[in-house]
Amino acid sequence: MSVFPFGSIVEVRPVLVGVGNYAVWGSVFRDFDGSIGLYASICSGPRDCSIVFYRSLDGFSFREIGTVIGDGLTAAPFRFGDLYYLVYVDRKRGNRVRLAVSRGPDSGFRDETIIATPQVFGNATEVDLGCNVYMRGPMIDLVVSNILPYPRSLYLLRFSISGNFIMAKPLVSGSGVPGPWHSLHNASMYRFGDTYYLLSASNDYSQKPYRGYILTFIMESPYNVSDSFKYVLIDATQLSRLFINRETVLGADTPSLLMRGDEALLYLSVVDRGGGPWNLYVVRYKSERYAF
Repeated sequence: MSVFPFGSIVEVRPVLVGVGNYAVWGSVFRDFDGSIGLYASICSGPRDCSIVFYRSLDGFSFREIGTVIGDGLTAAPFRFGDLYYLVYVDRKRGNRVRLAVSRGPDSGFRDETIIATPQVFGNATEVDLGCNVYMRGPMIDLVVSNILPYPRSLYLLRFSISGNFIMAKPLVSGSGVPGPWHSLHNASMYRFGDTYYLLSASNDYSQKPYRGYILTFIMESPYNVSDSFKYVLIDATQLSRLFINRETVLGADTPSLLMRGDEALLYLSVVDRGGGPWNLYVVRYKSERYAF
């Protein structure tokens, strides 16, 4: 296997704090000019979310550019040719997976098509997306999670560059029992060399206060979850002093990964289960080499 991107944690820094009364989830990507783009789903309630574009030069300080989608949640951005694409969920219009396209990353997005309805993902009533797509030429892969009903599970959604639905199939189910593997959601796959990494949020909703985790599946072939090496990358509660400077129970959500030289920047949303909204943080890792 290739270089494992996560080594020791160097620092934890807030990225967007207090910008949404209910939550903020982020998806990052590196643009053609080397800057870092962030599509933030900013929510004043569970069904009232918009996608706002931010830009950064250093990956830590982000400048707001403006709203690009008025009703959207958990955007997965990608580029093809000279166009920018966003896959997102229309939370107010039926919880459907939509594809929007623009000639620029910061404005002008128009809906191209509806890719899928929630029912194709195990007859779900609500779905959420990962932050990252895996492109196979004109085919796009994206990991989708059924938010309701519980327990949450992960599905592979494959569609064409024009937004035509190709298939949806189960990847891995949440265990439904107490612990970090209780409820899988908002997962993304990344490839480094010949190794594939599936990063998934997992909040333990078996009993209050709900704890949050970021999990990792390491695979030698894409989506081979059954033979993967699995472990807990982040137990947010154990790292609560790094996030909010005190010990408390935290939830964690929506991991989005960006590599920069020998560093890994992992963006994730964190909430204090004692009260308060979800906010966006970045964890900086010093990349290390491991022998597998």
